[in-house]
Formats: sequence, C-alpha cells, structure tokens
Amino acid sequence: MAIVKMSKFSLFAFDSERENLLHELQKFGYVHFDSLDDKEDLLDEGLETVTIPESIGEVDEEISKVKYAIDLLSKYDERETGIKAMIKGKESLSFEELEGRAAKIDYLPVYNELRQLASELDRINVKIKDLESQINEYYHWKGLNYPINDLNSLRQVKVFMGIIPKKMKESFNKDSLDLNYTYIEAISEDKDNVYLFAMSLEDEAEAFNEILRNNSFSSIKLEGEKTPREEINTINNEISSLSVKSGEITAKIKELSKNLPDFEIMYEYLMNKKLRLMASENFLRTDKVNVISGYIPTDMEEEFENAVKKSLKDAYYLEIKEAEKDDPNVPVLLKNSKFTETFESLTSMYALPLYNEIDPTPLLAPFYLAFFGMMVGDAGYGIIMLIGTLIALRVANLSESQEKFIRFFHYLSYSTIAWGVIYGSYFGGIIPIKGLVDPANQYQELLVGSMVFGLIHLFFGLGIKGYMYIREKKYFDALCDVGFWYMAVAGGIVFLLTIVTPMAAIVKTISLAVMVIGMVGIVLTAGRSAASVGGKLAGGLYELYGISGYVGDIVSYSRLMALGLSGGFIASSINMMMDMLFSKGILGIIIGIVVFLVGQLFNIFLSLLGAYVHTLRLTYVEFFGKFYEGGGRNFKLFRNKTKYINLK
Repeated sequence: MAIVKMSKFSLFAFDSERENLLHELQKFGYVHFDSLDDKEDLLDEGLETVTIPESIGEVDEEISKVKYAIDLLSKYDERETGIKAMIKGKESLSFEELEGRAAKIDYLPVYNELRQLASELDRINVKIKDLESQINEYYHWKGLNYPINDLNSLRQVKVFMGIIPKKMKESFNKDSLDLNYTYIEAISEDKDNVYLFAMSLEDEAEAFNEILRNNSFSSIKLEGEKTPREEINTINNEISSLSVKSGEITAKIKELSKNLPDFEIMYEYLMNKKLRLMASENFLRTDKVNVISGYIPTDMEEEFENAVKKSLKDAYYLEIKEAEKDDPNVPVLLKNSKFTETFESLTSMYALPLYNEIDPTPLLAPFYLAFFGMMVGDAGYGIIMLIGTLIALRVANLSESQEKFIRFFHYLSYSTIAWGVIYGSYFGGIIPIKGLVDPANQYQELLVGSMVFGLIHLFFGLGIKGYMYIREKKYFDALCDVGFWYMAVAGGIVFLLTIVTPMAAIVKTISLAVMVIGMVGIVLTAGRSAASVGGKLAGGLYELYGISGYVGDIVSYSRLMALGLSGGFIASSINMMMDMLFSKGILGIIIGIVVFLVGQLFNIFLSLLGAYVHTLRLTYVEFFGKFYEGGGRNFKLFRNKTKYINLK
C-alpha cells in the first residue's frame, strides 16, 4: 500500500495493426505511454515520428457536432438537478458497454434537425430584435397623429423632426417667439431630450432652420406609411406572430432534448477515440513497424500481455522489465487502503512523490485527522458531518472522486466528535456536558499540548527522513542529517525545561551534553558536500542557524489551540444572542431560532474551512519540509476523463 511498482515495456508492432492495438490497450486502461519523439539516439537510427492519422479531423468534427447538440439541448434538459441529481448519480458503464451503446446511436439526423431548428430560431430572434429596434425609433413619436408617408410628401411646407437637448428647451422657445409661419409641437420628452415636430412655410424655413442649429437640433427621419402609433401596433402584431413561431420551434427542440443522454454517450465515446488517435504522437516508426514504449503496473503485466496478444496475435515483439528505481521519468500511481486513499488528494495537491520516494499519504493521514478535529473541536458539528456524510454515502450514487471526497469528511467527523467530547463542546456549549478539558480556562495547558503535538509531528517527519537514508544504506547521512538534529533539538528542549522546572541536576547535565554534541555534529557534518574545509564549516554553521526555524515551526502548532478556541467562542456568542432573544417573547424566540441556525451553520463553514486550510499548512510546510521532496509524474490512464458518465 504505497507507490505502485512499475514495469517498463518496449513494443514493436506492425503499423497496420496500430488501431487494433490501441483499441485493446484502451480497454485495458492502465498504460502510460512514454514519448519517443525526443529520443535522439532512435531518431539517428532513421526512425520517424508517427503522424497523427488524418481521421482525427473527422473525429474533431464529430465532437464539435455532438458538443453543439449537448450545449443546445442542455438548456431544455428536464432531468433532475441538485440533490436529486446527486442521489441518482451518473450512469456507470464499462468501456465495452460504452462502445456498444455508441455503436447503436445515429445522432446525425437529430443533429441536422437541431441545426435547422436553431438556425430558424436565430433568424426569428434577429428579426424580433430588429423589430424591437424599430419600435424604439417610433416610441417617442407616438403622440404624432399624422401618417408618416403624408408628412414626407408635403410640398408647400418644410417638415422638421428631431431632438434638442432638454437644457436648450427654454432657449429654443424664446428664439421661436418671433416666428409667424411655423408650427411647432413637442411630441414627447425624456430625461435628456425634447422630441420636436415642426412645419414651416418656405419663406420662414431658413430662419427656423438657423434657430434649430443654434439650439443643437439633431434631425430624425422616420420611415413608414401610417402614424407612429399604428406602425408600433403593426410591428407588435408581427412580433407576436414571430414569438408564436419561436415558441413552436422551442417546443420541437425541447422534444428533442430526450436525445441528450445519447449525445452524452457519443461525446464520451468520441473523446476516448480521439485520445486513442492522439496516442500515436508518442510513437516512432519505420516504413512498416511502430516502436512503442511506456509503463504499466507490474502486477498487471499478464493482463497487458493478453491485451497485446489479443490485438496483434503473434506478430509483435514485446519486452517488459522492471522500471529503474531512480529514473525520474517513471510515472507514479498510488495505491492505499480505503481509509488512506481519501487523503491522496492532499498529497497530489502538493506534489506526487518521486518513484524512489515513499508515499507520504499513510503518514500524514493520522496527523491530519487528529489536527483537523482539534481545530474544529465541537461534537455537535462532528455529528452533523457524520450524519450528512453517512446519508450521502448510503443514498447517493457517487462517482469515485465524489465518494472519496465524502468519505474524507466522514472520517474527519469522528475526530471532530472526539475532540468535542474532550472539550465538552456541543454547538458551543448549548448542551451542558462537562469535558475532560475546559478550553476557556485551561488554554495554557492547551497551548502546551498543541506544541507537544507539533514536536511529535516534526520529530516524526524527521524520523521518516532517517528511515529513507537507512533504507538506502546511507547510515552516515542518517546520523548527520537526522541523528544530530534529534540530539540538538531534543537536548535543547530538555535543557530549557530544567531551567524553568525543578529537575535532577543529572538531567540538566545530560541534556546539555546531548545538545552540544548534536550542535557540534551539525557544524562539522552539515556542510560536508563543500570542497574546502572553510566551506564545510561555513555550511555547517549556516545549517545550525536553521535550528531557530524549529522554534517557529513549533510555535506554528499553536493554531491547533487558537482555531479550536475561536470556533468555540463564536458558537458561544451565537448561543448568548439566542438566549437574549428568547427572553423577548414569541417573536424573539422565532428570531432567536433563526439566529442560532444561520449563525451555527456559518460557524460550521468557517470552522471546517479554517481547519482544512491550516492543517494543510502544518502538513505542507512543517511536516513535508522535514523529509518530502515530491515532483513525481502522474500515471496517466489510457482513458479520457469522463464528464457525463462513470467509466468503469
């Protein structure tokens, strides 16, 4: 239970059988192809990179069509959403079942109909927007009771239609007082403009035009046969007719949404088919033979060989050997117990281990569990987590990743309950059960306890580093980089305790001696990789200065106490507010219940989020910093990550 042991394979197969081979290997799934296009020694031998088949273009076109249909039909999908959808979950299919389902689906007729309907719907929507724009043009002229076409045909008078800024209204009215042969009407106004209609005889038209220019007049030309109001009514009738057609088309599309599951199946099938075709870019070739290299789990060698033999019969050459331990290119696949695997995401977020490292997941899991519970520290919150996760695990059809996520918090709920019982905290003390520790009054003991936990955590991390050295038979390195640090830090801590706490003189003497030996050992050996004696001593002194970092690391664990106290105090404050409201009568009781529920839910969210983040911080910075390097390559299954189904 840790890093899966890997084997490297080299396969020579005929180019004509490549498609059959990749198809069988994708069914198998656990294949990580090694890219050969940068292997200069092979390229120098005359091998060429394999060109991705032209059929990839056809697949991309199919994917584009299917994705278009999914995006369109999803708007009208009537399947369950939210909690109901989570309970029902995604359909689970094997690779063979996926291919079998996809082979029976003829999606093109539905796609073509959708394209036609969507095109017609778009045309209607564009037409409606154009008509609405016309209504906007007529809107401010509804008060004009003259047919537009008649106004445009007048010969004896000149017609003016347009707007002037509202701020120019008084100036315009004043300038127009001396006009005798001009009719002016303000048809409407808005917050910025006045919409003017005017008719002027030819003799006075030029003078009126000058007045308009002086008052920032902007001319507007309306088109149409009827009055603006009649034109608006006509347009509204046309919009209504188009809306009916739009509704009919929408209903047809909605009816076609029953085909959405088929399109989702096709999408998953095509994405895996594309992955199969894209895999070719990792290969090299001669005129007729493909050269393929990659990695498989060692315990699956027989299944892999069977998949190769099934697709190629006996026309191939296959060589499998154990992957080199120190090869940084070996991909990493983790395999842990059901409990530990829920914590693998924490390791992956930081960095996967190198192939020659150890998997830190089983090592971090117990500490993460304990620290998380200590930071939340409320049995009531833990019970809510426990009930919620149990219901989700029992009722909902979860994907593998969703199940791991829920189980992660399920396990954390036990630690949260346990620490809540220790603290005697049930929703911030609403249930008066005395705990083993009173956080409000024994915070100093909690602080000391937090730092003791931190010291154990740090020493455990340092011990793992020592184990890794010993595993590699680097005993001297284990003494220098681990043993001397144990002596310096542990001896220093005990020596300081003898100063503030009465202890036997022999304890003080021994702790001082151990501390000094450790420090001297660090100075003399930590810089051993340097070339000169001066460099060795300088490096050792610099490393010894790093002992101050242990002080900061240990103090960092005070957050174990701090977050637990803060969450408890917030919960207690919410309870106090509820008690005060309860004394105000029926209305106060109702409001108090609301305050309690909302406040406690919000505090649960803050507590869980804070505990999640800060426990990660203690893991990544303090714990991993003592032994873990990381940087491993993820083992990529020869399967596309599914979106709409669970692929078994």
